[in-house]
Amino acid sequence: MRYSTTVRWQEIYARYRSELEAFVHSRIDDEEARDILQDVWAALSAALENQQLDNPRAWLYRVARNRLTDRFRSQSSRPDFLDPTVVDQEEVADVPYSAPRDLREEIDRAIDTLPAKQREVFIRNAVRGETLREIAADLGVPLKTVISRKGYARQRLRDLLQELYDDYFGPE
Repeated sequence: MRYSTTVRWQEIYARYRSELEAFVHSRIDDEEARDILQDVWAALSAALENQQLDNPRAWLYRVARNRLTDRFRSQSSRPDFLDPTVVDQEEVADVPYSAPRDLREEIDRAIDTLPAKQREVFIRNAVRGETLREIAADLGVPLKTVISRKGYARQRLRDLLQELYDDYFGPE
């Protein structure tokens, strides 16, 4: 790695390490999070050798989300809630094996029913990991407007998905 690349890597690492670690750790257990983060930082090193990163934060989050998605896909052959060591078999006897795919499809359908402005804010924040402040700046609207849109989206999704949640996991 060239000196200038090393310096750039260190700057990016220092600036985004804490927030990226929080993002990854909030989605997966600690050991796997460490592996994913190591992959992300190694990929950053390679990327800096080969390209100019205009928006390193977006690049880091994209790589982290891709690594998380890969990890979830590799584990999706037997979800935890169908693992006999996690729950009693009688509890899941009525749950079809395709439940995770069905759940994802239902969640996607529910998100699709959101009004466009709420859907955009929800996806950018909850799925892509963008901050509400970044979204507000990008859209050119007040932060409180973005906060409101996210709140309305969450409430609508909660209402739409409550029955589905109860069907799969039982009422709270």
